[in-house]
Amino acid sequence: MSDTARLRALVGIARAANNALADPARLAAVVVGAAVLVADSASVWTQSSTHRTLNRVGATHRDPDAEEALRQMPGSITIGDYDGLVTAVTDSGVAAVLDPAEVRTHLDALDPALVAGLSIRGISAVSIQPLRAEGHPTGILVVTRDEGGDAFSESDLAFLQAVADMAANSLSTVDLINGSVVAFEEMRAQAEIVNQVSDVIVSWDGDGRIVTWNTAAEGVYFYSLADAVGCDAHALLDTRFLSEDGEPLTFEDVIPSIRDAGVWTGELRQRRADGEEVEIVCSLTGLPEQSGSSYAAIMVNHDVTEQRRKERLALNDALTGLPNRRFLTHHLAQTLKRWRPGTPPMGVYFLDLDGFKKVNDTMGHDAGDEVLRVTAARLTEVLRGGDVVARLGGDEFVVVCHAVGDRDAAKAVADRLIESCGIPIPVGGDENAHVVPSIGIAMVDDSSAPPDGQEFEADEVLKLADGAMYEAKRGKDGPVFA
Repeated sequence: MSDTARLRALVGIARAANNALADPARLAAVVVGAAVLVADSASVWTQSSTHRTLNRVGATHRDPDAEEALRQMPGSITIGDYDGLVTAVTDSGVAAVLDPAEVRTHLDALDPALVAGLSIRGISAVSIQPLRAEGHPTGILVVTRDEGGDAFSESDLAFLQAVADMAANSLSTVDLINGSVVAFEEMRAQAEIVNQVSDVIVSWDGDGRIVTWNTAAEGVYFYSLADAVGCDAHALLDTRFLSEDGEPLTFEDVIPSIRDAGVWTGELRQRRADGEEVEIVCSLTGLPEQSGSSYAAIMVNHDVTEQRRKERLALNDALTGLPNRRFLTHHLAQTLKRWRPGTPPMGVYFLDLDGFKKVNDTMGHDAGDEVLRVTAARLTEVLRGGDVVARLGGDEFVVVCHAVGDRDAAKAVADRLIESCGIPIPVGGDENAHVVPSIGIAMVDDSSAPPDGQEFEADEVLKLADGAMYEAKRGKDGPVFA
C-alpha cells in the first residue's frame, strides 16, 4: 500500500472528525476503513465512563461473510474479567502485537469476545493499538490478518498507531463537543487533529485563498496564521512546482492530475517570510467545493531542505567542490538515456594529471591539494555553463560536454583543457607546480551508437574514455579518441 494512500486515509479521518461531530459511529467507520489498508479486519473499542468496559463503535472485514460475523459478536468487553492482551494494553497504554508464530501458541491471550467473530477466516497476526487521548488509554484499535497472512511490518505498525492516535483524539473531540460547546471551540482553536496529519497542512478555497494554516506551517514558512489566512496560496510562498523527475511545472500543469486521480505528488520550491528558499515534498489533494470548483485543495507538505542539503554534500568532492563519482555516474546515465541518434554529439573526456605524483612526493600533500583545487577551477572556467566536470578521485577528472560538435571541435575542447591546466601553479613561496593532463575522449554520436536501438551505458563510455586516456599517456602526443 503506497504512502500516498495511507496519507490520504489519515486526512480522511481528520475530515470525518469535522463532518461527524454528533455521530461517533460514522467516524469509527472511517477509522476502521483506514486500518484495513494494511489488514484484513479492524474494530474500534472505546472505554465506558467507568473505565470498566470497552464498547465496540466500529468494525469491518474485507470478506463480507466474516464482516457479518464480526458485527454479530458481543459488543462489549469487561476489562479485567479476562486477564489477556486487552487488559494489558488498556492498563499500560502500550501496543500488543502477535506475529503468525505467536498467534499459533498464544491465541488464548486474546479475549474470546474479540476472536469469536473471526473464526470464519482464522487469524495469523494481531495488533492491538491503544487509543490514547492526553496520554491516557481511552480504548483500543484491534486489527488482524487472516490465516496465512504475514506479520505486520514496522511501517504497518507505525501507520496503525497513527490511525489509533488520530482516532483517539477525534473521538475524544466528539465527546467533548457533545458535552460542551466551549470545549469544542478550545479543541478547534488548538487544531490538534490537523497538526497530527503531517509537518505542514495548508488548504485553499476555489479562489486560491488560504483557509487552513497549521502551526507546522508557521514553523516552516515563518508566517503566522493571521498573516497567511486569506492570502493567495501560491503568491505568498512564491511556489514553483516540480515533477518527480525534477522538471518544472505550473499549477495549471498540476490541475489535470488532481482532477483525474484526486491527488498530485511532487516537489515544491517555496519562499519563506525571510526570503530563504525551502524544498518541499508535497501531496496535493483536490477538495471540490459546493460550487463544483476543482481548484480548492489541501497540501500536506514535508520540509526536506536540510535533507537535500546533505544529499548535495554527499554528491560533491570535499576538496575541490566539484561533483564526485556518484554524481557523475548518475548524471551520465541519465544523459545517455535521453540521447537518441540524430541528436548533437556528446564528448566524454577522461583526464589524468601527468606530473602530479612528483608534486606530492617532492613538494608535499598540501601542494598536491592546491594543484587539484586550481586544476578544478581551470577546468570549470574553460567549459560552457551546461557542461559538467567531476573529480573521480586522486588526480582523475571527467568532463562531459553536451552538443560538442564533430571530432575536430571535440579535440579543440581537449586542447583548451590541456593548455589551461598546463600553466604553472604557485604552491607557496617561489615554488610552482607543473602538471599536464593526458586526455582520452569517448564520443557519443551516430557513428559510435550501439546497434539495434540499444542505449549507451555509462560504465562502458567511461571505460572507453579511460582506455583512450592511457593511450594518450603512453603516446604523449595530445588527446586520443576511443
